[in-house]
Amino acid sequence: MNTPCHDGIHHIKLPVTDLERSTEWYTTVLGARRLTRLDHRRPDGTLFAVILDIPGIAGRVELRLDPATAKSLSGYDFLTLAVTDKPAMDSWVTRLDSLGVHHSPLIVALVGWLLVVPDPDNLRLRFYTTEPHGLAASAVEFDSPWLGAGVTVEPDRHDVVSAIGRMTVLPGHEEEVLNLMHTVADATRQEDGCLAYRLHRAKDNPHAIVVYESWAGPDAMAAHQRTAHMDLFKKSASSLVEWPPQIELLSPEA
Repeated sequence: MNTPCHDGIHHIKLPVTDLERSTEWYTTVLGARRLTRLDHRRPDGTLFAVILDIPGIAGRVELRLDPATAKSLSGYDFLTLAVTDKPAMDSWVTRLDSLGVHHSPLIVALVGWLLVVPDPDNLRLRFYTTEPHGLAASAVEFDSPWLGAGVTVEPDRHDVVSAIGRMTVLPGHEEEVLNLMHTVADATRQEDGCLAYRLHRAKDNPHAIVVYESWAGPDAMAAHQRTAHMDLFKKSASSLVEWPPQIELLSPEA
């Protein structure tokens, strides 16, 4: 049978938790233009989707307000954009750094150079060179946490390890510690085996910070403690909070 033809990609839909935040991010990072006339609204006027025109992407990009799906896809590498060669990739690194946008280092992937940029919901936008890097297979960074897309096999609930960490911030250092913790959270969510890492602040005590974390197994949790971002946090925060933090391990019941 002959396959009916089509005219290519109409649009790409991405789930987001905050339409305005994600619109601003894609506008700043990729030069997107919001097509306000195509805003999607419910009969009561509630905005539920924004349409973007992004240079270099065929069709349009829809940002759909869908917090549950965005959360479930955290860490997924949904879109890879082509970049000519390493000098062009270096230009992207320079631009992202100038904007203060979190990104991976340049990675030796299977064929070309790879750069990974998490969006505000930790969906991974990737840049990949069309020109091969020409390096030996032994140089490929298979162990880079930026190459994974989260846990590939649903963990047995009896293997899952969770914990609650509590810290009391010394007066005058609240914002400094929160900034450190946001950096840790962004990096931790990229780690293999990380199921959740959520940062909270107590409503009745501005000095109290609570972290909930969940891991696919004890090895993943132990590896987290050996990461560079955790080492940096321990060195930076030990004089800013009552040290050490209180850690309470949890066991799943249902």
